[in-house]
Amino acid sequence: MELRKMPSKKPVKFLTLLLTSLLIATASAAVYYSLTMTSTISVATPSVYFVKGADNVTAGVSLSADNRSAQLTQLKAYPNVTTTYEDPIRVRNNHTLSSFNIRLRHVSLSGAATNFIFVNFTLMGTSERKLVYTSNGTAWTLPSSPTSWILIPNITAWSIKVETKAKAGATADTVTIGITVDVA
Repeated sequence: MELRKMPSKKPVKFLTLLLTSLLIATASAAVYYSLTMTSTISVATPSVYFVKGADNVTAGVSLSADNRSAQLTQLKAYPNVTTTYEDPIRVRNNHTLSSFNIRLRHVSLSGAATNFIFVNFTLMGTSERKLVYTSNGTAWTLPSSPTSWILIPNITAWSIKVETKAKAGATADTVTIGITVDVA
């Protein structure tokens, strides 16, 4: 064979590189694949919601149309006296079969701490879960974390007890506290 008829080295190297690249691309393409997912989402009716307790009128309880939010607008804190609202509002699990975990969690607080000593919210379940708000007369001390979870059985309602106390000689003052009941 004559040297002149042999292909030059550059085209041979290029052809070898091209074939190698195609081989690698083909092998790599065989490793990848896809997963497909379809989701159907429907609106669920909540099984856990608020209901009014025996002390609801005294506490000024009003519920939203879906019972998922509530306002207690008539709570009072008297000077040097602990005032207890034993059953202003309840958390109800209306599911016929399932139990759910619930807990109380601090959301917000607005208002002066000047005339208050404490405001406590206690979930009265199989064991108590409490959010404690205390005042030193200057600032509020908020709950450091949510309460621990507790399992509320099916077809059960537990009250949230509210306790308040104002300092001796307290006059007009107002505080607004927002809490939530988490459901899992």
